[in-house]
Amino acid sequence: MPARTFDIVVVGRGPVGLAAAAFAEQLGMSVAIVEKHRDLYALPRAGHVDHEIVRLFQSVGVASAMLEDSYPTTEYVWVNADGETIMEFDWGSKGISGYNSDYMQFQPVFENALIERVAGSSLVEQFLGWEAQTFDEQPDAAVVGLAKTIMVPGQIRPVATDEKQTIRARYVIAADGANSGVRAKLGVERDDFGFNEKWLVVDARKKREISFDFDCGQICDPKRPITVLPLGKRHRRWEWAMLPGESVAELESPEMAWKLLAEQNITPDDVEIIRRLVYTFEARHARGWRRGRIFLAGDAAHTMPPFMGQGMCSGLRDAKNLAWKLDLVLRGVAHPSLLDTYEGERSPHTRDWTLISLEAGKVPCTLDPVQARLRDERFRCGWKPPMPNFPKLDDGVLSFGPNGKPAGLAGTLSLQAKIAKNGSAELFDQFFPSTGFIVISTKANPATGLSGRQTKALQRIGTHFVHVGSDAGADAIDVDGAYAAYFAEHGIEAIIHRPDFYVFGAAARLTDLPGLVDELLQRLDYIEVTNADVGKKNRTGQQDAVA
Repeated sequence: MPARTFDIVVVGRGPVGLAAAAFAEQLGMSVAIVEKHRDLYALPRAGHVDHEIVRLFQSVGVASAMLEDSYPTTEYVWVNADGETIMEFDWGSKGISGYNSDYMQFQPVFENALIERVAGSSLVEQFLGWEAQTFDEQPDAAVVGLAKTIMVPGQIRPVATDEKQTIRARYVIAADGANSGVRAKLGVERDDFGFNEKWLVVDARKKREISFDFDCGQICDPKRPITVLPLGKRHRRWEWAMLPGESVAELESPEMAWKLLAEQNITPDDVEIIRRLVYTFEARHARGWRRGRIFLAGDAAHTMPPFMGQGMCSGLRDAKNLAWKLDLVLRGVAHPSLLDTYEGERSPHTRDWTLISLEAGKVPCTLDPVQARLRDERFRCGWKPPMPNFPKLDDGVLSFGPNGKPAGLAGTLSLQAKIAKNGSAELFDQFFPSTGFIVISTKANPATGLSGRQTKALQRIGTHFVHVGSDAGADAIDVDGAYAAYFAEHGIEAIIHRPDFYVFGAAARLTDLPGLVDELLQRLDYIEVTNADVGKKNRTGQQDAVA
């Protein structure tokens, strides 16, 4: 029988692979998920998400499940061996995405919610217990060769068998982790930033409510650096740096785990250990995220130390960025060259987060007591680590100014605040889901001044036009005045949001919006529809109108 063809094959069923499948399915793409393990890894890996990631979860309906068991942190504190605060991050503020700035969560909660979503869709098929082994690119698709896997006594990973099958994909997303087999098969090298630290990670389930004097942060003790974190409401995590002369086997022993926990005044009456494992924290970046129809995402493309909690977050941003671009290309709305902007946008962003994480990690990883004392004294004198600015997008599908750089708000995260519509008040995306572009104005209907060609083109790429105001004539009421304040602060009357919640560009006057729309269509490599195309069906089975 001929191989089945899917729009997207996702290799890997971790958080990034599941999210990529959910984002693609939401846009109407058919998806195959290939995973060499049969069951979900039911233990946490990443513990932190920020407000942007909660908004991504909101877009596919899994934010509520995550938030129910999450721990909204108020601060992330770094102390020295004497308990003196040397660095502090404000994690208690409200983020621009409409949620608290940062949360600590138990990863299996949102993963299970994502699994339920994709498992209930007729567009998604899961190949569990199959390993993607070969990739043969053809003019119209990639042929993916799969091998059945089994567990063998004495092996910790599934072993491939001689049972084979092939499937076809218009595009492949390799989200198969830091040890990506796809990346290895493609021969993609990685830049090594020179950070390779081993830490013991102990995750535990609370048996009773416990009060912690030090709740969330880093203990920068040169005798042994320690991380202390909540994982949602029911779990905790501790991490200890491996010291010179220690072995992995020694550090992973139950006796060592309880010895180290006892030093934190934690006993078996307090918690049940659910995992103890030595992790290698590394910082590596793929040299090329695309080979033809295959894209790397998440840890397959980049790894970073955990000290800023942005590893998984970065991978989830990859998935969202890639999904909406694949949708436009597969529907014939944008030229395939749009996909070249994926790496151009995401690679510098993740590289910046890696550098920030490396600079942050140098603070607790000091084992020399003399250097630690000097570090503490510098902090007392007002010194801060030389971290780059928190990143935004600097290239790709953005509006650019005369200086060749993103103009104004372009590349920053867009505002999500509370609006009222049809008698109820919710966050913006509850009424206008961001599966496409959003054009917002606080002055009038933003479509008013656009030409018929522009309006039809925007509708074809999937655009909502929203007038957010204070009177009944608006599409939505600005409940708290947040949109009015934001637009006034930045001196704008209209703004265009991308499907991944980044700002494409803003117009100082509503009369400037047509020029901004033309720039958007140009940046997307938009494909105009001709009279010859009228009546033809695109990938989603819809008929295109002449733009």
